[in-house]
Amino acid sequence: MTEGIGAEQRLFRKSDKPSEDLSCNWHYKKSPSYNDFVPTDATGKWCIFVSPTDVDKEWSKVSGAIENNQLMCAKVSTALRSIGRNGHVICVYTHDWADRRDIMRAREVLRSLGSVKELGYKRDIDTRNRIYGAGEWYLCA
Repeated sequence: MTEGIGAEQRLFRKSDKPSEDLSCNWHYKKSPSYNDFVPTDATGKWCIFVSPTDVDKEWSKVSGAIENNQLMCAKVSTALRSIGRNGHVICVYTHDWADRRDIMRAREVLRSLGSVKELGYKRDIDTRNRIYGAGEWYLCA
């Protein structure tokens, strides 16, 4: 009987580490300065694709930048969300996809954290409209 309970506990395991959390799809973090942030058709996000072995370290860096008010907010896929996928994604949000200055400011913060490879910036309206593939990215940098 205890064998079944242990398996159930592992199946729905909650963890602060995205690489281990099987209790939910995403972890979220908001800057104290942006507690009122709600995604709209104007918002967008930088998408950082990371391996399961690097996700906790990369999320910690992004989380620290949010705590220091360098970035507005972000989410990271957990182990549950990443089942059957090649890795994890960290989405770092900006208020307005038309505000290129703010988009690039956020990109520079990500570069300072070590995200130097090419990233894609996607508008939330495109995500809601399920635009994927060739027309998916609004901006690559």
